[in-house]
Amino acid sequence: MRHYTLIGADDVPYRTTVPGTLGGHRPDRIYGTLGCPGAARAIARGGYVANRVFFADAATAIAAGYRPCATCLPTEYRTWKERRAMPLTHTTVESPIGELVLLADGDALCEIRFDLADVPPDSPRIDGGVLGEAARQLRGYADGVRTDFDLPLRPRFGGGFERRVWAYVAAIPHGTTTTYGEIATALGAPGSARAVGAANGRNPLPLVVPCHRVVGANGHLTGYAGGLHRKRRLLEHEGALLATLV
Repeated sequence: MRHYTLIGADDVPYRTTVPGTLGGHRPDRIYGTLGCPGAARAIARGGYVANRVFFADAATAIAAGYRPCATCLPTEYRTWKERRAMPLTHTTVESPIGELVLLADGDALCEIRFDLADVPPDSPRIDGGVLGEAARQLRGYADGVRTDFDLPLRPRFGGGFERRVWAYVAAIPHGTTTTYGEIATALGAPGSARAVGAANGRNPLPLVVPCHRVVGANGHLTGYAGGLHRKRRLLEHEGALLATLV
């Protein structure tokens, strides 16, 4: 039986007996039809095939951080481009580290910011929909009655490796910590702890994707976009600080 190598939503290859329905170009982070004329021209020029990947469907390609091809998927590309140009909606919510700004891209949460002054221009406030649900879950977390989140997420940036790191970090249990090196090893990239740290620092969805639960190799609190005082406070809130060295 023939097997095919496809790329999953976490940007990691996997083997399957079902062929992919879409192709992609890893360096450009673009996906398209298998018969895309742009891809055919690139293949003819040489060097394209080594960077070609395949996906089961469009949802998987988008989750892995790829965008539609403007040549072979013009409708999907226009939809993607219009969504990118849409003003983000926002709301605010209290948390253990102060009031946060929540940003949504339509029906998904796309970013959490620490500074109330950092609301994008022309961003209307909406307290319902996905923003209302995100605020409700974060209030539950602040009250100590919620230890995880169940929300549609759509980061507006992030390469394949970054998204793999964020996916791993999202699964770190409440009240526990792990290290950059342990994540690197778990992702099959031992020795890339520094790259994991960089990806962790670019996490656009702190708290919901709990990057505060990643600590240094010796247990010390290192590197947090919101400041180490916020990282320390979140770990205290979760009862995990005693397992680390301050």
